[in-house]
Amino acid sequence: MVLFHYSALNPRGKKTFGVVNAASIEEAKNRLCKQNVLVITLTPYKEQAASQTLSSGLFSHLTRDLYILLQAGLPLYESLVTLKEKYLGTQAHMLLLNLCEKVKQGQLLSEALACYSKIFDNVYVSMVKAGEESGSLTDSFKELSKLIRRAQEMRKKITTAMIYPIFLGSFALVVIGALLFFLIPSMQDLFEGRAIHPLTQTVLSISAFLNKNVAWISSSFGAVACVLAFFIRHKTGKELIQKLSLHIPIIDSLTTKAVMMRFCRVFSVLIRGGVSLLDALRLSKCVMQNSDFERVITQAETTILEGGKLSKELVKYPIIPQLVIRIVSLAEDSGNMGKLMHHIAEIYEQDLERSLNRLTSFLQPVILLFLGFVVAIILLAVLLPLTDVSSIT
Repeated sequence: MVLFHYSALNPRGKKTFGVVNAASIEEAKNRLCKQNVLVITLTPYKEQAASQTLSSGLFSHLTRDLYILLQAGLPLYESLVTLKEKYLGTQAHMLLLNLCEKVKQGQLLSEALACYSKIFDNVYVSMVKAGEESGSLTDSFKELSKLIRRAQEMRKKITTAMIYPIFLGSFALVVIGALLFFLIPSMQDLFEGRAIHPLTQTVLSISAFLNKNVAWISSSFGAVACVLAFFIRHKTGKELIQKLSLHIPIIDSLTTKAVMMRFCRVFSVLIRGGVSLLDALRLSKCVMQNSDFERVITQAETTILEGGKLSKELVKYPIIPQLVIRIVSLAEDSGNMGKLMHHIAEIYEQDLERSLNRLTSFLQPVILLFLGFVVAIILLAVLLPLTDVSSIT
């Protein structure tokens, strides 16, 4: 059977799109004719599920809308059809067309979503599968909608918090570059034949060296940037950066809070969605984005398989905060793991936000002081010879 994509006119003369499953193009035409569909074009649908992507905003809206429709009592297939019509002309349209066709044929939604690995990760698919098995698909999409929204809000907060320091740092570099590459060279004639201060001579020498070797310096910076970009994307580079982030003051605290927030939030969502403890650990580990923490959870999986407790394993590793260990131990005794892990995620999210605000509040005056210091040094180097009357010949 082949999936065919068609465009057609509905009874009102409006152009619509759809897919039909048939053994050949002739059979597809016959099926559509029997349905009184006025076909305009009919072509084989080349599904590129493995490479298809959605923007983060569209992905969030799609999940939220599907939850709202299911909450309103619409069956799954009718909800997908409704969304297919709503998202006509967007990236999600062909995705929804294919999902509608697969669900109509009796395929589970989780199996259909698993084909789109770049859109729906293992956590998403597992939550949907757990909802299907427990009969609580609406609750699964509710939790997923919250999870996606909170992740996007946190990314937005981090981006917003870092915008001003990055702007100040860039402005400082532009000002210093303008002084060294334009102002100082334009004033060199004023200092010819004078006995100048060592500070002035130093600044003039730096400016002359930079201007003389600007092409070489730019090429070197470009090459270093390319090498760093490649190294950071490589597995070895990522692991090295992750290790360094746990040994640099201030950064280590931010890294730990971010990792624990992501892990605890996803873990709580999976547990409350009906996923088993082992599967929840395996899937939550994927969002930690730090190899040291991932190894801890991998060892914890082995311990649980052998009949041990999660808290007894976590206490062996200094990188796991004591708060997490105590709450996990309490959750194991009370049997309320999902709710308590959700509270830990909330605590770390608030702590991370406060820490980021403090860091940016600290960086802003530091960058301004650095800019003021460098500019003052350069201006002082320029003004010293001009105020020295004895140096005028």
